[in-house]
Amino acid sequence: MGFDAREFRNALGCFATGITVVTSRSVTGEPLGVTVNSFSSVSLDPPLVLFSLAHVGGHCQEFLSSGKFAVNILTPDQRHLSDRFSMARDNRFERIDHIKGRNGSPVFKESLAVFECETFAVHEAGDHAVFICRVTDVRMGEKEQALLFHKGQYHTL
Repeated sequence: MGFDAREFRNALGCFATGITVVTSRSVTGEPLGVTVNSFSSVSLDPPLVLFSLAHVGGHCQEFLSSGKFAVNILTPDQRHLSDRFSMARDNRFERIDHIKGRNGSPVFKESLAVFECETFAVHEAGDHAVFICRVTDVRMGEKEQALLFHKGQYHTL
């Protein structure tokens, strides 16, 4: 390799991404959530999306066990959710307003859009697991602007 890990990460940061919080429930029913910017559409028929989670931290094993998720696309007003769910901490949902989605996953009512989904396939990819998910429900919020991340900083569209 002609580059180091920091150089690779900095180059990846040149690609602006939307910010999501992917939520689920543990096998004991506790809410789970993690900030994810590796989210993408895969297929319209069947309706598939993907996101990836690191094997360390981020509840990867719990998400694998659950198999049901909600991908909450954040607005600029939800930046605090991106910050909160990107940090390792106990009880990430404490004092966070949310409702239970149709599949049981936590949903943030003010999100730009929400995709409820279930595992379609999981692929190992280096230090991450790539979740390909079948969308079972979709809803759009009333806000228009998306929260974006580019070169290590938040931006709006």
